[in-house]
Amino acid sequence: MGNVNKNIEEAARATAYVMERHEEIKNNPLRQKYHFEVPAGWCNDPNGFSILGGKYHLFYQHMPYVSEPGDYKMYWGHAVSENLVDWEDLPVALAPVDECDGGGCWSGCALELDQKVYLMYTGLDARNGMQQGQCMAVSDDGIHFTKTEDSPILADTLCEADKKDFRDPYIWRQNGEWNMILGSTKDHFAQALLYRSNDLKNWRFINTMAESLGELGSVCECPNFFEIGGKHILFISPHGLNLRKSVYLTGNFDYPAGKFFWDTYGEIDWGMDYYAPQVIKDGNGRCIMIGWMNSWNWMPWCDGTYYTSKMGWCGGMALPRELRLDELGRLHFEPVQELKNYRTEPAEMVSETAGEEGISIETADNSHCEMIIDFNLKGTTAEIIQLEVKSNEKEKVLVNLNLKLGEIEFDRSHTFDHLKSKRRCSFRSVSETACRIHVFIDSASVELFTDDYMTCMTNTVYVPENADRIKIRGIGGMVKILKVQSWAIKKN
Repeated sequence: MGNVNKNIEEAARATAYVMERHEEIKNNPLRQKYHFEVPAGWCNDPNGFSILGGKYHLFYQHMPYVSEPGDYKMYWGHAVSENLVDWEDLPVALAPVDECDGGGCWSGCALELDQKVYLMYTGLDARNGMQQGQCMAVSDDGIHFTKTEDSPILADTLCEADKKDFRDPYIWRQNGEWNMILGSTKDHFAQALLYRSNDLKNWRFINTMAESLGELGSVCECPNFFEIGGKHILFISPHGLNLRKSVYLTGNFDYPAGKFFWDTYGEIDWGMDYYAPQVIKDGNGRCIMIGWMNSWNWMPWCDGTYYTSKMGWCGGMALPRELRLDELGRLHFEPVQELKNYRTEPAEMVSETAGEEGISIETADNSHCEMIIDFNLKGTTAEIIQLEVKSNEKEKVLVNLNLKLGEIEFDRSHTFDHLKSKRRCSFRSVSETACRIHVFIDSASVELFTDDYMTCMTNTVYVPENADRIKIRGIGGMVKILKVQSWAIKKN
């Protein structure tokens, strides 16, 4: 089998290095308390998010020896959980040590078949000018993986698509055969390609499953395809689409033709730090999504530096979310119910009014908490409802609900981090008389949900430990607060 053991050997070496570094950084105050975070080194896209052996497995893009992106080659990290909140780090799964992936083991998926675990991923082929090809690794125990001799098992697009952008396989089983969708581009327009196979190794091109004339950007990355309530949904992470970086399309799939026709187009998360989500269907029929919580330097608000990199790590995942589809074809993204098991020390405030000076919110731990805030819009005269979090006398993060303009703004420009940026999106309350915001605060992030979980904003935030003040205020009038429910979030 040639150099098949090189992967296991280098993965073990990388794992030992990462866990040694983890011991040095694990108590840093900027380490997240209840989000998954890379133990050390760099982390980006989730890969192979799956249920294997009855447990949730998360593989992810990983660079063990460095903590910021650059010329270093990509590995696959690995973690496992029984509840989507408590994650156990497992050994590194893939290392870029073979000819088929000597330029890096890039994004892909995982599946279980005949008591074996298969990883399908994009390798940059060191023999062929780092051309992208689809590779496979297999494991008997789901932890230690061996590359297959015939990788790359798909080295050509088999169509007119650009062979330089041909990546991120996602595989599912349908009608007795394996289906694989790949992100691609043609003439600088993003598209997704569909292939089919009977044995996971011999693939035939079926069709350009989804194509565009610019509305999906220039390149389609990290496609995911699944079904909810009789409708098919395609996730893509586009390049060159300005402020959009995680898009969903809802529509119908013509299986014989291999063609997807969409009628609804939406953004998965409007924050500055959410990319490449993957979806699984669990044993209870829930569609669960997880995405990378950080940003690439080609995004408009990122300057290419990463605050915690100098401390030895960078990257993690946003909270897992359960998806539901409404009658208009829109997706709702609600944090998974398992998070409720980590609520402690509940507090409640009812029937308050706030003006420009604001009122303070005290939870048991303002730096690691969850809040559900209900506003009475009928009794509110303010033009802007403002939520201030992670603040002290110098730093602060502002969430502005502009009722006059119908938009919501996340403003982290008042922090000491280099990412002094703002992000806005449309705000449409599901009720004319009431509005709810659901907020999760961790050591280095704020996740915001509103519009019945149709609008999400995920953002990393870096402030001192003492920046833990929370306030609500009305700008240009008074805001009527119906109720504030809060909990400290604590893991054992």
